[in-house]
Amino acid sequence: MWPLRAHPVCVNDPERPRILALVPREGGRPASVADGIDDNTLVDRAVGGDRWAEEALYRRHALAVTSAVVRLVGRHADADDIVQDTFVIAFGRLSSLRDGGAFRAWISRIALNEVRRHLRRRKLLSLVQLDRGADDAGFAARAVDGTRPDLRAELAELDRILATLPVEQRMVWLLHRVEGWSIRETADALDCSTATMKRRLSAADSAIDVARSGRGWTT
Repeated sequence: MWPLRAHPVCVNDPERPRILALVPREGGRPASVADGIDDNTLVDRAVGGDRWAEEALYRRHALAVTSAVVRLVGRHADADDIVQDTFVIAFGRLSSLRDGGAFRAWISRIALNEVRRHLRRRKLLSLVQLDRGADDAGFAARAVDGTRPDLRAELAELDRILATLPVEQRMVWLLHRVEGWSIRETADALDCSTATMKRRLSAADSAIDVARSGRGWTT
């Protein structure tokens, strides 16, 4: 496998809560690999045993997958393991992918299934007090240098609020509101209808608004 750490970038997005401008996104532009060759062609070549095509698929999509996984699990070390596992699973099943042009959505679904499995395991470990990992990728932990203490406290509070949401609502909110995935991309990755995705997003928005009410937040 080819280790590839996502790099932080700031992105302006009208749907992204304004306070999150203080938190860099992980991701950025993927490495310039196989320009002019579409995913469908790369998948066909990879299925045929072309390791260069396999690596090109990895480098083209690893940044986006890593960014989403880091955001969802909140720990860089855990995210690295999940991303590696995701690509190992994907390349092992690549011959089952009927539409190579859908590689991005397909590998996103694999990654989010691995995230769900990881979060279930973490919850079980926490119940028996065996989860000793440290969250190092939450909003507060990743705020840009020089962030005012009061704003960093708001980010920490947002981290706590998100932790109380059902997993599916939290995933929808983070992928759409923070990572900037479209409604269709988010629904496809979570393997649900756009109507279901919108309901979960609305529920998450409402829960966050209720939790924030009365605290004087203006961002």
